[in-house]
Amino acid sequence: MASYNTISGLKVKYLSADPANPEDGQVWYNSGTGKLRVASVVGTGTWASGGAMSTARQDGGGFGTQTAGVVVGGETPARTTATEEYDGAAWSTGGVYPASYTSIGTAGTLTAGLGFGGGSPYGNTTTAEYDGTNWTAGGSFPLSYTAMGGAGTQTAGLSVAGDAYPTSPRNSNKSFEYNGAAWTAGGDLGTGRYATMSAGTQTAAATNGGTGPAATLTEEYDGSSWTAGGTGLQPQSFGGSSLNGTQDDWMTYGTNSPNYAFTQGYNGTSWSTRPSLATGRYSSAGAGTASAALCMGGRAPAFSTATEEFTAPIGTASITTS
Repeated sequence: MASYNTISGLKVKYLSADPANPEDGQVWYNSGTGKLRVASVVGTGTWASGGAMSTARQDGGGFGTQTAGVVVGGETPARTTATEEYDGAAWSTGGVYPASYTSIGTAGTLTAGLGFGGGSPYGNTTTAEYDGTNWTAGGSFPLSYTAMGGAGTQTAGLSVAGDAYPTSPRNSNKSFEYNGAAWTAGGDLGTGRYATMSAGTQTAAATNGGTGPAATLTEEYDGSSWTAGGTGLQPQSFGGSSLNGTQDDWMTYGTNSPNYAFTQGYNGTSWSTRPSLATGRYSSAGAGTASAALCMGGRAPAFSTATEEFTAPIGTASITTS
């Protein structure tokens, strides 16, 4: 499990007052009270309806945050190049993706996004970078894959597993790292899979679910090798879109499973049940964090424009030492 300073790479801030909107896990020193403070999720959180997407789709790629989210590609049911951007209330049209693909691997933010691979219907080697307006070509992906998990940023991205069809075996155990210009091989997963869900950074990532024997398995990445994590509560897979949670604080939802509304969260060791989606669906796209997430589109069972927002209240507390 990654430590806080490994994930953030930041020193504890010295502030005169508590910040107005701290992030889950954020630590700071309040000089006014003379106390070391930490923010953490309080309560279980809830899902609520957000603005409807312009285009109903499944197997889109998702990235960004709850108030600056992006969905790209997917099936409408025709494959699409359309990108849409979310501001926390409504969707607007974004840049056109280079080709009509489903299950694009994704990472990054609205103004510095990354897309790679995807199906047309088979995998491809496309990499594209997004600046919030336009998609431009990036370094070619090493293999023709679709339905990869994605994590990290535009300049420090991570591709996880993937569908190598028509090559055999179809379930890939490969990971690749992106530096903003080119891809290089990362560590091999213990179990090959595709349509896995991934979160975290290039050096502290986690993935869960996917096809076949990996349906409930979690693996964690330290930048060089993968190790086994906690076992998920039910089979999970939904096309490989990424979430922006951390290795030890993220969620999965909107999946191909017996309970399409099922939500579960990971704390770096084990999985626990979180509040269910209001509308069960599969092959949805995800973005955001474990305390401020987006679920976008999917099948319910028709192609859906539905957006749901998950919010968990964050409280603060003083840290004491003895």
